[in-house]
Amino acid sequence: MNNRVIAILGFAAVIVLIASPHALAKVDPETLVGMWLFEEGAGDVAKDTSAAGNDGDIVGPKKWEDGKFGKALEFDGNSVYVQVEANKSIILEELTIVAWANLEPSQGTRWQSIMMRGQNPRNYLLAVDKDSQRLQLSITKGAPGAWGGPIGGPPVTGDGWHHLAGVFGEKTGLTIYTDGEEVGTQPYAKPSLDADPARMRIGDGSNGGHQCEGLLDEVALFNVPLEQDDIKTIMEDGLESATGLLAVEPDSKLTTIWGKLKTGL
Repeated sequence: MNNRVIAILGFAAVIVLIASPHALAKVDPETLVGMWLFEEGAGDVAKDTSAAGNDGDIVGPKKWEDGKFGKALEFDGNSVYVQVEANKSIILEELTIVAWANLEPSQGTRWQSIMMRGQNPRNYLLAVDKDSQRLQLSITKGAPGAWGGPIGGPPVTGDGWHHLAGVFGEKTGLTIYTDGEEVGTQPYAKPSLDADPARMRIGDGSNGGHQCEGLLDEVALFNVPLEQDDIKTIMEDGLESATGLLAVEPDSKLTTIWGKLKTGL
């Protein structure tokens, strides 16, 4: 095989990867229920950049700042949240929640909900604990008021960015991760699916009172319990790279690139 043919094959492989970014995915993008990157910079909608279509309504004053990857949405500790209306895709028995958070302290004042579906009963909640300021994963087990889930790790407010993750599944149990490290776990219990209210919110409780103060970025919800290695990949590489959900070049641009590559050989 001559050098010209080898070069053409190599360039063709590059174009295939550009056109099919899922080929690079380390975490299955089909397991995404929602991926909110907060890159909008304006408007009233937090775009779900997964295929699930769970766009969220941004309520309250809108402000974007620099995040861990691109932009982040600012939450004022009072009136800002992102709401995803009730639908079948967000009702989950097993899941993973991930987010980057840079939050102000709220010790003794309120919980800060990263993501919550249902207040009492609740399907799932990943939050900063009001008293310890550590990460908390919480579900309702059985009757309303029967809470379950671990609290653990270092405080995650007042000192910059932290990557937060909560997982629950039959094999993994209920497990929390701070900055990629496991910091708490409990045996699995099936969460209440009859959440009240049935909507899901980012940055506040589903029925209010759990407002975040600070920045959230790279928030995602998966319908499977991810492994620790997957969570570390998401933390280090970002959601777009980890899931392969990168911007796809239009066909016209790929044709132009291919033409240039051929004439340059």
